Amino acid sequence: MERALCEFNSEGVAAFQELMDVERGKVKSSQPAKVSEDFFSMVEKIAGVSTLVQEVPEADPIDDSKVFDSRYDFGHYLHQTLPSELFKVQYSNVGLWAWISAVYLPQLLKRSSRGNSHDLWSTYRYIPLAYSKFRYYRHLAFISFWLHRQLGETAARLFLSRPMYEHSDAIEQLYTSDKDFLTTPALLEVSVEMYLDAESGTMKKKALGKETPGSARRLATKVAKQLQMNFDMHSMTKEQVYTLLPAEFDAWRN
Repeated sequence: MERALCEFNSEGVAAFQELMDVERGKVKSSQPAKVSEDFFSMVEKIAGVSTLVQEVPEADPIDDSKVFDSRYDFGHYLHQTLPSELFKVQYSNVGLWAWISAVYLPQLLKRSSRGNSHDLWSTYRYIPLAYSKFRYYRHLAFISFWLHRQLGETAARLFLSRPMYEHSDAIEQLYTSDKDFLTTPALLEVSVEMYLDAESGTMKKKALGKETPGSARRLATKVAKQLQMNFDMHSMTKEQVYTLLPAEFDAWRN
């Protein structure tokens, strides 16, 4: 159902934070808290309380009933729907990103195998926190949106082809490694073709291995840097990039 795009005010953020802190306080920091439907009902309630939220001016409505197959689809929807003005959608807009997380929270938490609970992890996955501003890429909703908005469809597909609730090792290892890699279209196109399974769309096994010959990690952190010293990678096509890759990458092209 469509509803106005809103953002929490400071009291709303605090209320959302408190709900999560109560659940997180029941388990060790290395473990997920198990939350029930009652928890989601409380989150849904505060996301609609007029004293805790405010509408984002001149913004399109969002569909809170929409179900997404992956973080890629989620990010694409947010990119298409959220305002174009940077100041409205940047990570530092805590109220907006906390509210979006609250609205779609049932999809951002993994359902248990028995289906009677969901896994709630650390708060920074759902609420932008001041001490984690340099780890904004761990916020599930924001980075799903930002990869589409900042880098485009190819990069988003490389990093976000995974379930809604799943943190991305590719983001940890590749997104943070080399900004030149991220802004070179041909390298991203080559990476999608080599490291994503054509049928499932997910990352191939060992594609992120540190010592694995021809891995995405080696391409982003080692080989790409070497090639950029000798070639204008930004002007190349993916076919030209393929001709420059060492033999260790051949196996990934099949």
